Amino acid sequence: MVPTLSHIQQVADRMFPFSCAEPWDNSGVQVGDLSRAISSIAFSLNASVDAVRFASVNNCDLLISHHPVFLNPIKKILASDTYGKVILMAAAASVDIMSLHTNLDAAAGGLNDFLTEMLGLEDAEVPNNAPSARLARLPKSHTVFDLAQTLCRKLNLDSVRIIGPLDKVVSSVFIVSGSGMGYLDQAILAKADVMVTGDVRYHSALDSQESDISVIDAGHFGLEKCVVELMRDKFEEQFLKLGWEIKLCPFRGERNPFADIRFEG
Repeated sequence: MVPTLSHIQQVADRMFPFSCAEPWDNSGVQVGDLSRAISSIAFSLNASVDAVRFASVNNCDLLISHHPVFLNPIKKILASDTYGKVILMAAAASVDIMSLHTNLDAAAGGLNDFLTEMLGLEDAEVPNNAPSARLARLPKSHTVFDLAQTLCRKLNLDSVRIIGPLDKVVSSVFIVSGSGMGYLDQAILAKADVMVTGDVRYHSALDSQESDISVIDAGHFGLEKCVVELMRDKFEEQFLKLGWEIKLCPFRGERNPFADIRFEG
């Protein structure tokens, strides 16, 4: 059997139910023909021009990205706009696009479960009113600095930002990938010692100081770059069970858009 885009979407829905996505999200097929046969798939963090080009060069029929092409309604498609350029390039190269965003963050076996396991956390649970987060505990207490070091080593990060004293001893960890400070109140209510997330803004950092919860900001890219291999592995496992021979191509060329520059003197 040669699966169609509709079949691939069904497999994705079984692993990472689209019903788990946040109400504001736009997970699912972004561009494509549900009846089209799929024999090769590329995976990326972003549905970018570079990712579409990679899919095209590798003769992939489908690009599965974490971040969607569309989050807000659009009224026009222009080559001069970032989104328009991606859509037009995908159409010209016959590359369909499907995105697995907050449904992959929230689902069992998804990104936040992966991060929890990667950090060696135990007794993970989904906090109240925070479906894309996980509340877990360290096997033994560590300082915030020790946890930050472990995070850098496990995720191959050059640096992280820390809000709160470095020597604070922590046990319970509230982790949410991407831009998770919207869950700060839930982390406080859950009585977490430290929150691990990305994209922490100035006033959110001040709010965390007032509440006495420590925060480790590992960056949006830093926490989510591992999603490419995660998606590839999960789909490969399912395709093997189904007996589908589909070429899988992870795009490893994405880089953090932010550069940390340190000046001497």
